[in-house]
Amino acid sequence: MVQIACIQPEVSQDNEACYLEIEELIKKFFSKHNSCDIICLPERWVPLINEKKINVQKERGKNYQFIKNLAKEYSIGIISGAIWEKRDASNRPRITSYFFDDSGEEIGRQDKLHLYSHEQKNFEPGECLYLFSYKNFCFAILICFDMAFFETPRLAAESGAEILFSPTQIREEGIKNWDIYLKARALENRIPVVACNTYGTFLKRNFPGHSKIISFVEDFISPSKLKIVEAPFNSSGFAFDDFDLNFPKKLRKLRFKEIIEKSKITVKKAGL
Repeated sequence: MVQIACIQPEVSQDNEACYLEIEELIKKFFSKHNSCDIICLPERWVPLINEKKINVQKERGKNYQFIKNLAKEYSIGIISGAIWEKRDASNRPRITSYFFDDSGEEIGRQDKLHLYSHEQKNFEPGECLYLFSYKNFCFAILICFDMAFFETPRLAAESGAEILFSPTQIREEGIKNWDIYLKARALENRIPVVACNTYGTFLKRNFPGHSKIISFVEDFISPSKLKIVEAPFNSSGFAFDDFDLNFPKKLRKLRFKEIIEKSKITVKKAGL
């Protein structure tokens, strides 16, 4: 069994207040649950302002250190959401998600591969999809827009990922599409999906949270049946669930046997 939580803090206009909000939610979470393997944060959990340079930190800067210290203090694995950072080796900033183990050690980081809209002009995309091993299971981190393309989640699942984590920043207008994407990625790959969304209002846009942990109801093989646990809508809070990875692994094995390779399908114009 794995125990997973999405921590959904409200984004305010002050960094220190955002830090405090996350700590308070983690304390509240542990007052109700004795243990957890991994906590996932949303893509954006600190203020976002028009002056783009102020939003970008140095590599492994203040936000990084804050999450690293939380993982060590609470002895829990944490996915950092997405941090905007400038690296000496990159021409433009990266949008990256770090994973820290329960000792506060950095296990690795995943750069956002698919940059959305204005991000394409301001950031450098990642080139590599990483797999993270922790407590005898394997997972991938797909930041927000990375989940909108079926190829990347499929590649992660085919390469051995057993859970897809997705720190996201979806505003209210995109929630219905986001919900469809997440369920589709879970079903087409028979893999649990953990998506933690931003909550707050900034730059005149509303981000309603409603983070989701999507797994499978055991013994429902054909058709498979999704189990969905959600965090509050338009409110701070958290979602928590535990599930056995062996059942979706069985489902995934069956599903991947049914795939017909595109190279084996001939495409012709009808009537010719």
